[in-house]
Amino acid sequence: MANNPAYDPTDGRYYDEKDVRSEVERVFSLCADCRMCVKYCGSFPTMFDAIDGYCTEGKYAEVDTKKLKAEDVSKVVDLCFQCKLCYIKCPYTPGDHEWAIDFPRLIARAKALGVKKKGVPLVDKLLGNPDLVGKLGTATAPLANWGNENALNRQLMHSVVGIHKDKKLPRFASKTFAAQFDGHHKTPRGEPAAKIAFFSTCYVNYNQPEIGTDTLEVMAHNNIDVAFAYERCCGMPLWHNGDMDGAIAAARRNVDSLTQHVKDGRKVIATNPTCSQMIRVEYPRLLGTDEAKKLAAQTMDPMEFLAGLAAQGKLKKDFKTGAGNLSYHMPCHLRAQNIGYKTRDVLSLLPDTNVKVVEECSGHDGTWAMKKENFEQSMKWGSRAFQAMADDNPKVTCSDCPLAALQIEQGNGRRPLNPMQILARSYRGEAIG
Repeated sequence: MANNPAYDPTDGRYYDEKDVRSEVERVFSLCADCRMCVKYCGSFPTMFDAIDGYCTEGKYAEVDTKKLKAEDVSKVVDLCFQCKLCYIKCPYTPGDHEWAIDFPRLIARAKALGVKKKGVPLVDKLLGNPDLVGKLGTATAPLANWGNENALNRQLMHSVVGIHKDKKLPRFASKTFAAQFDGHHKTPRGEPAAKIAFFSTCYVNYNQPEIGTDTLEVMAHNNIDVAFAYERCCGMPLWHNGDMDGAIAAARRNVDSLTQHVKDGRKVIATNPTCSQMIRVEYPRLLGTDEAKKLAAQTMDPMEFLAGLAAQGKLKKDFKTGAGNLSYHMPCHLRAQNIGYKTRDVLSLLPDTNVKVVEECSGHDGTWAMKKENFEQSMKWGSRAFQAMADDNPKVTCSDCPLAALQIEQGNGRRPLNPMQILARSYRGEAIG
């Protein structure tokens, strides 16, 4: 895949303000002529309204993006939540067209320039360090969970930190997945069917370790050799919030540690699609090293891995219970990896299970929805997903992304299960819905 140097953090021009502005004008002008992406987020209608406002001959006259003010561009940048849907649908992306448009990375570059000039805001410093927050939260889980649900404390967080008072936040586990790994890990019987390194992600480690333990159970059932591989966050919150230096440092450390597992012949399995997207797509761009590229080539989504086993005739299909009518939310960051409908394919192997795929953005997208200035917008942009997941009152709902599941629960009152929870319950013979 061709890499446009305008979006390459290793390129010397990356933080050149004039070069950024030139690329903004080029891309905004092309987007204004197309307008296909107007429905995906607030960035595009805001951009088009600003451009049209400077057209002296009326709306849709010849555009002149040079007239855009810095504050016009800033509004567009702030409203992008990096869902990647515009990139997925755009016919003019790098490698596919000479225009080589990558709108999400253009926005990331503009945001990184802003952080370089003004520093990292307090809320981004906090949300950009999920390991610190997670360690504090799990160490004080009862108090932390009470505080996250207490109205007075949430108002304080809203006013001082910048986390919206009404945003449903993940609960902290009292025991991390890392602390539970040895107790749930099982050594394969004889020759393993495959070997993986399990990058459980910060969310599973600190917030929902049961997804991790169910993953271990599913892997053990299929005689997979599993090594624990989570040491630190993938760095996506840093990347998303414009702290490119922090994201590069996180990428470098994770590449160093995960490469050792790759050398041991293991595939790296990352639970959250945002994390697998970060490792397999962004790390090579952030670092530009052969090691990052080799790691990316060996990184997979869990259900992608299981679908591969099924294709080889190695996935055990002794499922005992089905899910009935199941609505499956396919996360944007999984769609962006262009791996197909692997979760749908594997879940369809369960008895008496009919899978409906919902390809609508939840509007959560990392830490964006948590901020007080974004929460209401996030609920607006996620409304199509909330409705589609509730339509026809399915017996079971499911999403690969734990944060999308949290957002969907906030939108329609029902939290989707993780696919690994569904598979583990079916193998155990438990009711799924």
